[in-house]
Amino acid sequence: MSIKKRDKQMRKLKIAILIDDTKLANFQVQIIKQLEESKWCDKIIFIKKQKSRDLYEGKSKYLFFRLILKLDEKIFAKNTPYLQKKSIKEFIKDDNLIEIKTKESEYFDTIKKQDINKIKDLDIDVMINFTFKYIVDDLLKAARYGIWEYFSDNRPPAFWEVIENKPYTEVKLQTLGSAFECGYVLDSFKTVTHQKSMLKNYEQIMWRSHMMVIHNLKRLSIEGKNYFLDKKVVSYFYDLPRITKHKEKKLFDFQFKFSDDRGKKPPSNFDSLRVICRLIAKYAKFSVRRFFKMDRWIILFSENKNGKINPDFSSYKRLPLPSNDYFQADPFVIDEGDESYLFFEELDYKTLKGYLLVARYDKNRETFVEPKEILRREYHLSYPHVFKVENQYYMVVESHENLTIDLYKAESFPTRWTKVKSLMKDIKAVDATLHKKDGKWWMFVNIAAKEGFSLNDELYIYYSDDFRSDEWISHPLNPVISDVTRARPGGNLIEKEGRLFRPAQNCSGVYGRGLVINEILELDETNFKERVIQQIRADFADDLVAVHTFNTSKRFSVIDAIKSR
Repeated sequence: MSIKKRDKQMRKLKIAILIDDTKLANFQVQIIKQLEESKWCDKIIFIKKQKSRDLYEGKSKYLFFRLILKLDEKIFAKNTPYLQKKSIKEFIKDDNLIEIKTKESEYFDTIKKQDINKIKDLDIDVMINFTFKYIVDDLLKAARYGIWEYFSDNRPPAFWEVIENKPYTEVKLQTLGSAFECGYVLDSFKTVTHQKSMLKNYEQIMWRSHMMVIHNLKRLSIEGKNYFLDKKVVSYFYDLPRITKHKEKKLFDFQFKFSDDRGKKPPSNFDSLRVICRLIAKYAKFSVRRFFKMDRWIILFSENKNGKINPDFSSYKRLPLPSNDYFQADPFVIDEGDESYLFFEELDYKTLKGYLLVARYDKNRETFVEPKEILRREYHLSYPHVFKVENQYYMVVESHENLTIDLYKAESFPTRWTKVKSLMKDIKAVDATLHKKDGKWWMFVNIAAKEGFSLNDELYIYYSDDFRSDEWISHPLNPVISDVTRARPGGNLIEKEGRLFRPAQNCSGVYGRGLVINEILELDETNFKERVIQQIRADFADDLVAVHTFNTSKRFSVIDAIKSR
């Protein structure tokens, strides 16, 4: 197996890193390492100022807030490797370090004119801000493509999402703007919020999104100024007051604040007490649920009248589970001749390993019957993506525990299957879904690109002329989606009236929180664009709490759901 990459001609970039110490968080060090190893980074320059003062240290109104952070750190800091400080001295040389001293206030770093001029003379393409405070002077224009930094709507980042039980936490990569000049949102990343720890939530959002910098810098090196054409503008003006007396001809009183200052603030002492109470109640709820509650996946189905998908999920029939020791999920339905077959995963709670079954539809009993096991391995199997090519049935199986994406062929449909080959190896990937469009085969698959990355966050696309190939070409925009609310595949692509739809899973908050139907607007060797057109939640029955796979044939539609017990 090999994954090929096709890169356009790249322009080498000169990049500056804004720091206040030679020790940085591990996720920041990894960004520097990736820059050093890249072919498109010409040179890295470090611009270092004095150590920044702690924004909350010594302020009595943040006493309890600091106590919350210290307790969180004491409990969870042993398991936060990507926040641990590491030296970057190995990257610093005599000719790539510029030391300056800023005038530092509570929120701002003001830089001397001569230092700004010295930085401008370096002809820098991009500055990446790791540890400077707000920058409001001419340094904003010292780099050809601006100053880039991570941005969170709230302060401190990733804190309030845990406290308020938000299903996902988002971080954005954007260029800094000012009161009179816009910035740009370059990219964003969403992952499921850590349920217990603010520190762990911050670590996971930064570690899983640190590749955003590399991905977008690489695109910039290829596209140049065109890279910014489709970027959302960030305005630093807000709340423009109306002029009631027009004759006075007053100028607009522009009020503005800077990025982190627009969302929630750190809690005061009084609010911190409420935060502590909420955390205690939250931990107690988790403990009770773990011991007294267990949910199970079930499969629901409906006949399609006149070949049309039944949108009323409350009318779908349920397949009974063999016992409370099992669950069934990931349904795929195939019509063959006069028969219809349901392929699905069954998991035994005793082994916690999934295996694959097929059941036949019985017209007299009006349900799928006689489930038969078709595939079992020593590792977990799920998502039996079955499709037909030239009168031959094939099946791609989810086997991420084996670090493969495997292709099987039906020797005797629908029960006997033999392995053809591994389409990809040494890859942690789930729910690979193939679709043929414009003469090419496209693979949609979620991948955990690094250790510690979630399998639910990022969608990758590959293409090949032959679906049986073990050489797939990586799409240049990979990962094409970095969003836990709509990345992971949730069933076969659906073609309808010349439009192409991609079911996806919303895994925010809980795995399988809901289904998202995306319409694919652009798909070729250089472009990909889709939009969300429908959200499907498990609110069509009182005892269901999640859904995550939808498939359809001419005769049937099938969906799975978590049944709360």
